[in-house]
Amino acid sequence: MQNVSSLLPDSSLQRGVNQVGTALHNSIDKVAEPTRSAIERASSSAHETVDKLASKAERAALAVEARRQRMAEAPTRALDQARDYVAANPLRAVGTALAVGYVIGWLNRR
Repeated sequence: MQNVSSLLPDSSLQRGVNQVGTALHNSIDKVAEPTRSAIERASSSAHETVDKLASKAERAALAVEARRQRMAEAPTRALDQARDYVAANPLRAVGTALAVGYVIGWLNRR
């Protein structure tokens, strides 16, 4: 495709067409620049939002995993604490077991 200015004779008409073309290009650039800036700001903001969400999701996942692990270890910890209590207080532990057994037996007879 040929440039329009090459089809026109070298004259004031050609200069006028060139000036109008240049003015239109400048106008397009003036309109496009703020749009580019707005798109870049929106894109940057969107990326920051995604990064913040990803960070919060990661922290939440780590908290859930830590809680799951604590709950999985809870029975073992309870058994260890009971074992330590019985070792430290054998008579009290036997007395408590006898009392609990008596209450359960009494409730079963009713």
